[in-house]
Order: sequence, then structure tokens, then C-alpha cells
Amino acid sequence: MSNSKWTKLLAVLVDNCELVKQCLVKPIWDEEKPFRRLLFDKHTRYDFDYYASAMEAMVSGNPKGWYAYKEIEWLDFPLLVTMAEKAAPATQDLAAIKALLDKTGQYSIELTESNLRLYGYFK
Repeated sequence: MSNSKWTKLLAVLVDNCELVKQCLVKPIWDEEKPFRRLLFDKHTRYDFDYYASAMEAMVSGNPKGWYAYKEIEWLDFPLLVTMAEKAAPATQDLAAIKALLDKTGQYSIELTESNLRLYGYFK
């Protein structure tokens, strides 16, 4: 996915942060099971948290810092989301998230009963 598509995607996710309860992210060098989260809220801004070719402090875990868009293998939007420790899982509306992504552009997406995955770099 091109850098310009990444910035457009991030802008749409930020603008619709109330719809996205959780977004997992897999850098290309991490193990298959994602434990990192893409961190954003209504205050995330272009040229502050994300830029034309990379994002800063938007990926949980270590190493902290800058992530070039080409280093992101995929984003995962799980159906079941644990919002707080010991809390019952909440659900995300995967169909609504997919519809939002479809309006934004053409992406490589897989939708299953349990998650929606958007491929960024590899597939």
C-alpha cells in the first residue's frame, strides 16, 4: 500500500474513532499473533502523530517510536474486544468498518466471522 493511502486511511480511522474500538497492528518483523495495538483517538493529527511516510508513537509495545508504513504487514479489527481487564468482551461492527474502508479506497481486505484484516505490505 502506498504512503498516501496510509495517510488517507489513518485520517479516516481517526475521524471515525468511535466506530473502531480496537485495531491490532503487525509489523513485518513481529511474530504472527499480534499483541500490538494501533493507538489513535479524536486528537490524533496529521503532521503530529502520523506523517507522509511514517507514524510516531501510534504502535503499542517495543520498540517505541517511528514506524514506516512499509513496515506494517497488516491491521486487524477483531470482532470481540476486551475494553478493560476483567470486563466482558465488547463487539465491533465489522461490516460498518468494512463499509467505511470501502468508501475510503481499494484495499486488500479479508473479512471472516471473527475479524477484518487489511493488508498493508505483504499478502
